[in-house]
Amino acid sequence: MKYSKYNLVFADSVKGKYILFNTLTGHSFLVSSEIANMLQDGKVDNLDEETKTQFIKYGIVVDDKIDETRYFSYFHNKAKFGTFAVSSTVLLTWACNFACVYCYEGAGAVTDFMNEASADKYVKFMINNAEARNAKSMYVNLFGGEPLLNIKQGFYILEKLKSYCDAKDIAFSCGVVSNGSLFNDTIIDKLLNYKCTMVQVTLDGTKDTHDTRRPYKGGKGSFDDIITAIKRLANRSNQLRTVIRINIDKSNIDEVDTLLAYLGKNGEKLNMCSVDFGIVRGSTAACSAYSGNCISDSEIGDVLEHLWTEAEKQGFHIHMRPNRRWMYCGLYSDSQYTVTPDCGVYKCWEHAGLEEHRMGYISDDGSLIDTRFSLFDWMSKNPLEDAECRECVYLPACGGGCGVVSYNETGSYHAKGCFKVKGVLEKQIQRFISEAVNK
Repeated sequence: MKYSKYNLVFADSVKGKYILFNTLTGHSFLVSSEIANMLQDGKVDNLDEETKTQFIKYGIVVDDKIDETRYFSYFHNKAKFGTFAVSSTVLLTWACNFACVYCYEGAGAVTDFMNEASADKYVKFMINNAEARNAKSMYVNLFGGEPLLNIKQGFYILEKLKSYCDAKDIAFSCGVVSNGSLFNDTIIDKLLNYKCTMVQVTLDGTKDTHDTRRPYKGGKGSFDDIITAIKRLANRSNQLRTVIRINIDKSNIDEVDTLLAYLGKNGEKLNMCSVDFGIVRGSTAACSAYSGNCISDSEIGDVLEHLWTEAEKQGFHIHMRPNRRWMYCGLYSDSQYTVTPDCGVYKCWEHAGLEEHRMGYISDDGSLIDTRFSLFDWMSKNPLEDAECRECVYLPACGGGCGVVSYNETGSYHAKGCFKVKGVLEKQIQRFISEAVNK
């Protein structure tokens, strides 16, 4: 017998013990320093029989003949190719009414709008994909630019696809990623009619900082308009999940506590919404000049732990159960794409519009044409082919890393793309165990 290669062991600063977490099985234990040392030294035979029996049951100890990477390989491929869910992000326009300082799309410099002809191609593309895989569900994420600048075309798409799904008994839902400035009750009502389950809007700090970082094109601040929109959305919290994404870097980290207090139970009482902390990255040429303001990977875990605590003090619910990720994100699935206003097809929206990452175009009949090598290059990424990923204890909790990070750092989709896992997972596990023990 041997210890699993996916045993993560680290000191619990609160309990004074060690946490043992298996990233493949998801099981966790609080253990003594003696057992922690046995794990790190690989001395299975030194365990007492009761402990050994428990460890075998929960995958901490495995048979010598087992290669655990085969488990990961199976579930990774199943997640990539075995889904009955069809999903895509559609950019309704490149245009934006904001001029954010770190925008990876170049602060809305491109202004193309999706027209009805392109919308029809996109609808056919989604229907073709649903029929090819006998889909049981379909999800459409409206994106931009600012998608509400072309929401008429968005509603046209949603009407067509929801009608198709209703006729075929396919579960349909949608979401919107927006800067939040243009929401009104009429738009919200129509989105709910099309089974909208999530709206994400962004704040970058308290009013003065946010207005500096996310102004309208003319220079006017946007904070007050976004708060008004969040209040409208929060009034529908029984029907719709509103996510307040707070983008964070070195220039605004010190005031996020103040923003949470303003939003939370002691302020505007918007804690029925969710909060998500976005770590700003200099991820494309359009925003690379901003990278000096980004928080280093080694600091992210401590930063997030503090923000989770502050958010909970203000009544926000922070879900902290560590999850397995057979893929880093759903865009490694062959059923998920990003589509631009001209019906260019990409994987990640951070690469949308960049010719080297375009994977094809959608034809009039909804087929993917002019298919490029980038599609096969992206889809053939196998974390087990990278020596560092293959032996990494975090692999089942990471899925092999972000392809955008990998490409930006190495020029290849196939290198490791570590982001928000190492150092963050430990904080998640520690909080999850603390909550379970204190129940």
